[in-house]
Amino acid sequence: MKALERFTALALLVILSGCGGGSGGGGGSSQPSNAPIVVNSLLDSAAPPSGMTTLRSALAGARPGQPITFDPGLDGGTIGLSIVGNEHTFLKGEVMGIRDEPSGPVSYLIGYFDRDYGRSALVARKDVVIDASSLPSGITVAWAGGAEPGARVLAVDGNLTLINVSVTGGHSVTEAISITDPHPQPWTLARGGALAVWGVARLVNCRLYDNRVQGDFDSSRDRGAFGGAVYADIVEMQGCVVSGNSALGGGAAGGGIYSVGGAGHSASSSTIDRSTISGNRISGLFAYGAGVYSDGGSIGNRKTLRLTNSTIARNVVEPAPGLPAFLLGMGYWRGGGVYMSNGYLAIKSCTIVENEVYGVARTDSLGRQNLAGGVAATVGNAHAVEDLIVGSSIIAGNTVQEIGGNRYAQDIFTGSLFYFRSAGYNRIGVLDFSQILVPVGEPGWASLSRKHYPQPGDVDGVDLSDVVDLIGGITRSTWIFSVGSDSGNLAVLHYAPRGSALDQVPSSSFDLNETHAEYSVAAGAADNFLAIVLARVENRYALPGFAEAFRTDFEAFLQSVDADPATAGVQPYLSPSGSPILTLSATHWFGPAETWPKELENHPYIEFWHRFDAALEAAAVPDMGPEMLGDTQWRTLFSSGSLAENPGIFMTVSTQPRMMTRRPDTDQLGRARPATSPADVGAIEVP
Repeated sequence: MKALERFTALALLVILSGCGGGSGGGGGSSQPSNAPIVVNSLLDSAAPPSGMTTLRSALAGARPGQPITFDPGLDGGTIGLSIVGNEHTFLKGEVMGIRDEPSGPVSYLIGYFDRDYGRSALVARKDVVIDASSLPSGITVAWAGGAEPGARVLAVDGNLTLINVSVTGGHSVTEAISITDPHPQPWTLARGGALAVWGVARLVNCRLYDNRVQGDFDSSRDRGAFGGAVYADIVEMQGCVVSGNSALGGGAAGGGIYSVGGAGHSASSSTIDRSTISGNRISGLFAYGAGVYSDGGSIGNRKTLRLTNSTIARNVVEPAPGLPAFLLGMGYWRGGGVYMSNGYLAIKSCTIVENEVYGVARTDSLGRQNLAGGVAATVGNAHAVEDLIVGSSIIAGNTVQEIGGNRYAQDIFTGSLFYFRSAGYNRIGVLDFSQILVPVGEPGWASLSRKHYPQPGDVDGVDLSDVVDLIGGITRSTWIFSVGSDSGNLAVLHYAPRGSALDQVPSSSFDLNETHAEYSVAAGAADNFLAIVLARVENRYALPGFAEAFRTDFEAFLQSVDADPATAGVQPYLSPSGSPILTLSATHWFGPAETWPKELENHPYIEFWHRFDAALEAAAVPDMGPEMLGDTQWRTLFSSGSLAENPGIFMTVSTQPRMMTRRPDTDQLGRARPATSPADVGAIEVP
């Protein structure tokens, strides 16, 4: 946020220092290097008459980073674009490959190369600044050249700054082409219905609505339809509304916003602050993140998307219309509000509610779900996602609907996260840890505890109506319509908190402590750590017979596994040395560090922990919340030192400061939070 504020201040300083105005298009007069070009016409013309400057002519004539501003007489006006500036817009995009692994096919990133993004109304290969901050009602830039095939509004190969601009009507659609060298591309890429930016997209006080991307369902499809409104390498957004946008395609992601996250940029994070992402829709076969999709800098990168003081609501992920039943049985639909595919995701003082996911339910051989709710992280054969940090946020009332099956609440689905970290004072409905990466106690990892939850002030199991005012506390747009779960209605902008969400978050900063635990096995000693965990849980939580019943069921499972269906007979999991893994004592973590979830010899170990959590949940242990074995439980079960049951195993357990945090000074509307008393949870502070 501070970076955006500094940038805005600098932009305004440039405008003030060049207040003598400027010209573009027909005038052709030279201006000082810091003078903005002033658009004085709503017409769409590349070569306007002398004295007239259009947005198109200004964009063509502006030097890199030179501000484009607007005459006061255009306040509240709409620039209707009807000219396609480029039929074949080339920007960087990913090229993917597929390789076969023992556990199944795995996609991998070849790299980022020039790709054909198809039709764009406006195109620039330089840094672009379009600033309507001097217009009280702003300016609207709209594609008005027809819906089929349509065109995205603006594509920029460079950094883009938009201030107080609305962008609407954009439509990026795949069209058949034939590119064979150096990387095959049978279709143009449907990316960014409103904006496609290979650089930093800095959007301040903007409205992006009624834009869409439309891909295809052909098996030769290169990649999916991404970013109904915005597709950008880096997103820096403040005070914006992104609503009523959609993505359709066999593979689709980011119904509102798709952030690559810095694949071609040195920046370490994208930011969305004081904004609304609501009423967007994804319809697809493989569909992720109806509100926001974060790629974390792309595969193999570890960059962050930060969401603060923002409302993400009533977005929908669903199957594309008309898909045959056999395809529906293959699909994935995840992340009604937010989806993270790589890197880190940090959520602070946000309200993420009433997002919906629809799809045909199934699970794979490791019980991994193809449906996931409000905030979701990826599940993969190889480790892909780092940490999800959530603080002082309301995440509730998000649902998953199985087509032909159950409807259930699921607000946070951790996927194969490395760690889930709470920053405290959250109000969460349902937390699903069923697929988080399992504990690894090897020295140097300190990762027996992956679920750093709860922290002070956290409450889960909340009902949405207890923490937000659903009767009189919903504020809607007066002119932007939703295509989400409330399609056809005016889009939701924000919700007022209520009940236990009021007056909770301390005014001063506070420390967050986390438990780090690991164990080592002495040379020649047996590693029976899993059996010890079972026995200690049985004793500590008064569960007679729990350890033996679990061992019996688990070993029956191991003896029923067919790890290689292509070979006749039942083929059990094998250790790296080739020994069958048929018992609890033979089940271990074998590594390696970076890719161990895809190695078949580790699957029994993964199954142990997932089945263990399910057994604890079924036992309804009173002292355990949704985290089952979190920081508190590991501290309760173990302390540092050699284990009495096996002195050859040495434990290290410590509680350490992880981070210091404090709430934002203002809320989504820019209103000050109380300076000396507790603030409200979520994006909005009740006056």
